[in-house]
Amino acid sequence: MLNKVHFPMHIESQDRQYPQRETQAMVRVSSEATLQDIKDELELVVGSGGGSTFQGSESVVRQLSEPGELRSLIGQIISDDAALAEVAARSYYHANNFLKVVLLAGDKNPWKLRLHVWHPQPNTSGIITEDIHSHRWDFTTALVIGEYFAQEFKIGPGVEYCHFKYRPIGQGNTFSLEEQGKEQLYAAFEAVMPAGTVYHINHEILHCISRSAGKAAASLVLQQPAAEEFTNVYRTSPVGDQAVTEIEVERPSVVQLREELTTFLSWLD
Repeated sequence: MLNKVHFPMHIESQDRQYPQRETQAMVRVSSEATLQDIKDELELVVGSGGGSTFQGSESVVRQLSEPGELRSLIGQIISDDAALAEVAARSYYHANNFLKVVLLAGDKNPWKLRLHVWHPQPNTSGIITEDIHSHRWDFTTALVIGEYFAQEFKIGPGVEYCHFKYRPIGQGNTFSLEEQGKEQLYAAFEAVMPAGTVYHINHEILHCISRSAGKAAASLVLQQPAAEEFTNVYRTSPVGDQAVTEIEVERPSVVQLREELTTFLSWLD
């Protein structure tokens, strides 16, 4: 079981906002919307600058994460071979133990609408914790299925970690980790995020999540245009003997992705 840390339903700071679960009257996406309709709405949200704040992105992310809307969006992708192939080409199995599916990506602005899928791992016991990291962009997340334990960290006296710069994958199949020495971090915030939670995090925040190995989880993420060229990653152990380590990632085939998305839809039932 996750160690549940209860928190007020409305927490705001300069970098993080965990709101009450109330839908704001902003952009609304119809459940009958086509993929192009949704993409056009997201272009408007991001292009107006609204997506860079929680107030500007919460309504549309919450709407798209509703089961009916999510079924419609993903169902359209599954039934369109060309769209599915495009999504497969920009998706991959992330080093932090989840499948990162880029459902839609902006043309006018470099935003992404992503689905993160954590499979249950029945042969693994206990809690799985990812590496502590920042991001290159701000983002708004809706936790759709399951729950996870979220922590945020600050640099200061605490636990010692190996610090790396993470260079993004882009269109290739590898990412790089560049050694930056050692750094001490301490946990500055922690809470259990149940399904239905929507929150916004600034790109500079160091955070990680932990989840029960035997349970599924999934989230919908609206990623803003990049504000940095690299991500900071903190690991409890070194990666290798080289100053820069290139790591290959696995991208799902079209067949694999159809199966993955079909499985995800079954979790919504």
